[in-house]
Amino acid sequence: MPSSSEIKAKLSSDRFNPSIIPDLESFLIDQASNKTDYDFEANRTLVKFYQFFPSKANAEYQLLAATLALIYGHELDVGAILCLIPESVKSASNAAFASLVAAVENRDACLFANLFDALDGMEKSEVTSVASFVKSSKAKNAIRASVLETLSLAYKTASTAAVLKHVHLSSEADLKALNSTVIDNVDSATVTFCDNADNTKRVKNSQDGAAANLNQLDYATIGSLFGRNMVAAE
Repeated sequence: MPSSSEIKAKLSSDRFNPSIIPDLESFLIDQASNKTDYDFEANRTLVKFYQFFPSKANAEYQLLAATLALIYGHELDVGAILCLIPESVKSASNAAFASLVAAVENRDACLFANLFDALDGMEKSEVTSVASFVKSSKAKNAIRASVLETLSLAYKTASTAAVLKHVHLSSEADLKALNSTVIDNVDSATVTFCDNADNTKRVKNSQDGAAANLNQLDYATIGSLFGRNMVAAE
């Protein structure tokens, strides 16, 4: 199996040579098997090769590349992969791609409980490499880390019950076990997030007055996603 350094060397010297497709496919599988780190550039190059050489395309690997981007990538990664996949391929794999698209849309809308429902659907996919990857604890916890980071930008404190719902966990102990870098403290009632420029902005805005309204985060909109028990610290 090619190493990360070998793949980087091939991307540097043979980026436009389709002979590297088998190595990129093996590297993709290693990422999904958690044998190596996620590599957006390698995966995007593979999907681009499929775009230009349709006879070599593999629908399973296209879906897997997009799923890796959703789980591990920057928020724009998955869109950059999906736009390279022909609609004919998405239609042929309708159920699998539909679940992925639902997951992406719910993540982007901050509908995190629905995001995990969509991921549960992907676990039942007939595309075994995708189902196995999404079931892995590493993948689940990567998504949870992303959700917690988003919550931490909007809230200084929040109901523990509400946070558990939106990261698809059942107990305070489960949440603590994540060892999240954005959580300062967890107890049975409240999750306290670490200070950051966004979750402390409301306090600063109230002190500085109208002049501080530029780029203010819309807490009312985000708060509506979490129900009555989610409270931002004033």
